[in-house]
Amino acid sequence: MRSIRHKILFAAGFASTASAGSCIECMDIYNACMTATGGDYGVCAHQHNLCAAPQNCPLMPEIIID
Repeated sequence: MRSIRHKILFAAGFASTASAGSCIECMDIYNACMTATGGDYGVCAHQHNLCAAPQNCPLMPEIIID
């Protein structure tokens, strides 16, 4: 349960920091990926980071160690 709670709290906190329009678009990519893949965090975080890095948006950790 800790792992799921950690992911949810991180995503909620991360979403609140994505204030620029381009960063919100990257979060939309992440959210669509999570829906399409059934919640494969690693894949979706990677897709988000591909969008976010060139736009200087905050990056998501791609690996969560419990």
